[in-house]
Amino acid sequence: MLESTILPILFCVALMSLAVFASLSSVSAQQTTFYFHDSSELAFSYPPFQIENYQVSAIQANPNSTSARVFEAATPTAPTGVGVALYMSSTIAVSSQPGAYAAFVAWVTNPFPANVTLDGNVVMHVWMSSSDMLLPWQGSEFFMGIADYSPMSSTPFQLLDDFLSNTTIGYNGFSSSPNEYVISTLRINQHEFQAGSMLMFFAGAGSNKQGFSFTIYFDSPSWQSRADIPADPTLAVPEFHDLGGVMMSVLLIPLIGSAIRRRNAKPQAHS
Repeated sequence: MLESTILPILFCVALMSLAVFASLSSVSAQQTTFYFHDSSELAFSYPPFQIENYQVSAIQANPNSTSARVFEAATPTAPTGVGVALYMSSTIAVSSQPGAYAAFVAWVTNPFPANVTLDGNVVMHVWMSSSDMLLPWQGSEFFMGIADYSPMSSTPFQLLDDFLSNTTIGYNGFSSSPNEYVISTLRINQHEFQAGSMLMFFAGAGSNKQGFSFTIYFDSPSWQSRADIPADPTLAVPEFHDLGGVMMSVLLIPLIGSAIRRRNAKPQAHS
């Protein structure tokens, strides 16, 4: 009698344990996709920063630049518009590599409403192209990365991880039509974002040809440039029950301490 009573109980406990384990496993692997939009542009300064072994001097990003553009916002809402085909020209000097030039585009989330720690892999998808011609001794490469942008901090730009492609002399690494470039090696290692800071995504290209031109495409159903970021609800956030609440509330808070300029017109979509 005792055995017939205990066995069903143990069986139920085992099933419950498996269910909890499966639930935790799915939670720990959860990700949130942030799509890159063209809601408005930001204008602010970047202090010197480093991409792999390349040291880049301090630069100014503004809506009139052809080498440094920054947009809000990166949100979980998929694009529905005609999209943006942004022509860029590599004219930012790379101070650690004489004769090398770069240009980039960045997107920021809205500010985090509370301190939150993220940990896990980030997968970036960016649509890019270039039909620029290179001489036999010239080459091109592209890069992507993630950063913590905290406008109220004494060190507003903190690079978290980056990727730099290989370059081949005499070769343009881009296709001449829009192509999706996917990088899955970026990682955020238990980084704590302070309340008011933003998660920044950036992508660009470099070359030893000054003025090397390329195009970045985003904010279109056809060109869904985006990033998959770790969003683990088991992480502790004092003001919220789970991280999902933080990620959704990021959509509701306007950008702090950044000059915002609405775009009057968008470039025509690339055919």
